[in-house]
Amino acid sequence: MFANLLSAFKRPSPSESDGAFVQQVRVSRVVARSRRSEWLLVAGWILIALKCWATFWAVDHWAMPFNPWWIVAPTVLAAAACTWIYWRRN
Repeated sequence: MFANLLSAFKRPSPSESDGAFVQQVRVSRVVARSRRSEWLLVAGWILIALKCWATFWAVDHWAMPFNPWWIVAPTVLAAAACTWIYWRRN
């Protein structure tokens, strides 16, 4: 798998470079929200809440030498980002 380095030294023809750009984009219809996706989001948040509770309980119960927010915060932030992207997609 070697790159063709000779093509790097020649200029592309105008017809090749014009085809590389998107001229126009049309959206025909808006995609409706899926009830199944919304229920998956709700189920995911319920599982995240259970994980957060279990994390706080485990750290307190076994006296682990770290703060449970190191586990909980990234989980909640990632889930919030996914939820926000889903709701803002239209």
